[in-house]
Amino acid sequence: MRKLLLINILVLAGALAIFKSGRAEAIQPEKGVRFASPEMTRLDQSASAREWDRGFQAVYRTLLNNLHLPTRAFKTRYAYPSPIFRGVYLWDSSFIAQVWKPWDDETAEDVLRAVLDNAAPNGRLKHFVSPYDKSEYTQPPVIAWSVWEIYRWSGDREFLAYAYPILKKYQLWLSVHRRLPGGLYFWAHSYESGIDNSPRFTSADEKIKKDTTSLAAIDLNSYVYSQNILLARMAEVLGKPEEARVFQKNAADLAGLINEKLWDPGTGYYYDLDLKTDQLVKIRTIASFIPLFAGAADEQRAEIARGHLMDPKEFNTFFPLPSVARSDPEFQKDCWRGPVWINTADMAIIGLKNYGFEKDAAELAWKVVDGVYRNYGLTGKLVEFYDPDQDGFKDLHRKRGNIYKRLTLGDKPQPNFIGWTGLVNTILIEKLIGFHKENGKKYLAPDFPDSAKGAGFKLVLPRENISLEIEVLDQGNSRGKILTEKGFQNFSLRPGEKLEL
Repeated sequence: MRKLLLINILVLAGALAIFKSGRAEAIQPEKGVRFASPEMTRLDQSASAREWDRGFQAVYRTLLNNLHLPTRAFKTRYAYPSPIFRGVYLWDSSFIAQVWKPWDDETAEDVLRAVLDNAAPNGRLKHFVSPYDKSEYTQPPVIAWSVWEIYRWSGDREFLAYAYPILKKYQLWLSVHRRLPGGLYFWAHSYESGIDNSPRFTSADEKIKKDTTSLAAIDLNSYVYSQNILLARMAEVLGKPEEARVFQKNAADLAGLINEKLWDPGTGYYYDLDLKTDQLVKIRTIASFIPLFAGAADEQRAEIARGHLMDPKEFNTFFPLPSVARSDPEFQKDCWRGPVWINTADMAIIGLKNYGFEKDAAELAWKVVDGVYRNYGLTGKLVEFYDPDQDGFKDLHRKRGNIYKRLTLGDKPQPNFIGWTGLVNTILIEKLIGFHKENGKKYLAPDFPDSAKGAGFKLVLPRENISLEIEVLDQGNSRGKILTEKGFQNFSLRPGEKLEL
């Protein structure tokens, strides 16, 4: 054991020495974090290289600043999405945990425990938990996805066993309290959706609100499908085959309803269904692609959806994946009515990867990552949402006409926001550079677009005792070298190839 520990220390020390010439410096542990932060340095001399270095470092610095030690309200460490949002939010925490995952998976687990520990007695996972306010709503049920992704990374079966019964009870609560006659699901309020002033639900200032309880919501139904699928997987790991079969059947039934009731073959989009009129609400938003993220779409519908995502007139904008299609009449640069939000952008990218559209996913991932880092380089800010047409925030607004929001939060996106914007680092590590873990094994599967040719990276992951250099060649091919516990290893990989480390 001592010998192995010494080897690991020497390997990591050697790795850090190799990369000492890089411009990034790891953030040192505090607040119970066990490891120094990941480091990334661009090797090439492109104009954007320095912006990437600074932006990557700023994400982890902000992530640590927004982590808090246990209090009477929280048994574990917990995370705020930004200093001004002083609450532990359900879906924000789910994304924040994914930002922590490559740095320290135990911290990622704590961030989720802060939500799961505070479930209501009836099983509802709360919209947010805060000593300053309370809500009777929930938020998008993506926490099962976050739990499963952390389990895939860490292999921590104990954490899975802790989370599973809470998630199972939450799914039962949703089935009882958020399901319509016929089996589809609805949001009780636009705030439950997380996309507060989307044209699907309200006017920009939220003064005019639709009755969301009569809308079968495409995003919620997709999230619930995903939750059932993942609960089935958790049940299988935990030795509960009968429960797994129940969740699998629930998911299959819901997928049938989604594809039968919420798909419009005329436009090739998934939409909400208004049960009062029995009509689809044909507003083209990013929510239309959540079925791909969840895996509820069939191959044919996914192919059609892919076309919309890659269309520059719709979603493949300068800064891609706006919350409303750029050509939709409802598009505005106001919160969820048009700007880009990194969490839903990431879900769209995951959706493309789920259906084998790797090249398209790489193109959009590269543009999203470049957009966040570039804007940080220009403004010194990591913010909630971004302009799909240009850099900077001058044309962006927050619920224009809502005086209360203007007084409390201002008219622009909030800075120091890590609630999902921090996903940019995880997108770079997992989806572009392609380092990921599965069942205790480590893999490298780089996936870069043609536009990344000539880019080079140094990446150090102290938690994993891994350092690597990678250069992007023609057509997304890559080459480089890796230092692990096993020593140095040179590699040359084509898109779609995977190397076990």
